[in-house]
Amino acid sequence: MIKSTILSNIQFLISMSLMVVGLNHKTASIDIRESMSIVADDMAKAVKFICQHQDIKACVVVSTCNRTEFYLSSTNQNSVIEQFCRWYGLAIDTIRQHLYIKNKLQCIEHLFAVASGLDSMVLGETQILGQVKTAYAISKQVGQLDNALERLFQSAFRVAKSVRSDTDIGKNPVSVANSAVQLSRQIFGKLAQQNILMISAGATAELLLRYLSKHPYHQLSVCNRSLDKAHLLAKQFDCDAFALADLPSKIADFDLIFSATASKTPIINSDTIKAALKQRKHRPMVIIDLAIPRDVEEGVKKFNDVFYYAIDDLQKVISKNLHSRQLSAIRAKEIISAEAESFLYWLDSQQHTQLIHDFQKETAKIRKHCLDKALKQLKSGKDSEEVLFYLANSLTNKLNHAPVKAIRTAIQSGDLDKINAIKDSLLKKDQAQ
Repeated sequence: MIKSTILSNIQFLISMSLMVVGLNHKTASIDIRESMSIVADDMAKAVKFICQHQDIKACVVVSTCNRTEFYLSSTNQNSVIEQFCRWYGLAIDTIRQHLYIKNKLQCIEHLFAVASGLDSMVLGETQILGQVKTAYAISKQVGQLDNALERLFQSAFRVAKSVRSDTDIGKNPVSVANSAVQLSRQIFGKLAQQNILMISAGATAELLLRYLSKHPYHQLSVCNRSLDKAHLLAKQFDCDAFALADLPSKIADFDLIFSATASKTPIINSDTIKAALKQRKHRPMVIIDLAIPRDVEEGVKKFNDVFYYAIDDLQKVISKNLHSRQLSAIRAKEIISAEAESFLYWLDSQQHTQLIHDFQKETAKIRKHCLDKALKQLKSGKDSEEVLFYLANSLTNKLNHAPVKAIRTAIQSGDLDKINAIKDSLLKKDQAQ
């Protein structure tokens, strides 16, 4: 058992790698992203499930309206894909075209870009950093972080801060929430005559209302499944609040509706809108749906008096502050590239340091095992010379086992560079002798 431990530990550490597998708004439509999103309540369960595989040491799941990504420490990419597909109950061929898999340096650069807002639908948006921090906190809480992922995410937070402070990418607020407000103003011109409803009392809803509060409107209400949370948010903006259960009877009162819940199923269906339009005598309604999965049933689009916009539609209206941000993104990418290289150097050195530590630990175990046996033989009255021969042979055999096995593997693989490196390191005579 002791003989094989050194080699297995060496192989595990050498093959351990950081990787990310996922999809986002660039690779998958809203329908695909919707079907593969993971709501906050299921995040911990997903992380634990992924880490059940013996080849996966740690995992963080980032799932937002624009992306679902699994960041992992693993020894085997195939095992990662296999476990990923098991979680979703899908065959890889059905989703392969939408997925990206990035290893080591690419993975590091990708997370740094995501946390900095460079990979977002809205370039430079800030909300994603909070979402990445929440994902990290969930994995930490359930004990599914290793040293590499812990350090990677802490580095990502630091890099995001550096990008924001050292470039102008954060100037002139641009976010999904702000873009939704911009879109509503493009549609209505001024909002002074409009009754507005915000469905949700979460972070996106609060951010949206902060942007909205800069523009005059006629009336504002907050609707949420938890009435207490609705009242808390409504109090900040001095507006009304009501429970989600009352939505069907009140929705006809509103001209502009924003929705951003974490519901797994639609909360606004065709029948509700049909009844509302009848009450409104077919006065138009604008619905801007920021949720993934979507809060509004697909069939709502069929009504002529409903102007429905999903999150992907916002990309078409985001333009005002993008030019300066794109220039800043060039500098931001330089920061990310340098920081990623630095992190990779640390990661490689950590693996090598751990490898040496584990090797020394295992050889110490072998020494103790052999020495204990030899001392036992001496105490039992065995000839001391015979015991010394036993000790020398036993130590030699046990310490040689892992290197000899590594040499045989190198020879079988035909890797001449590896064979020569092993020969130079093992057979080179000590110059001091």
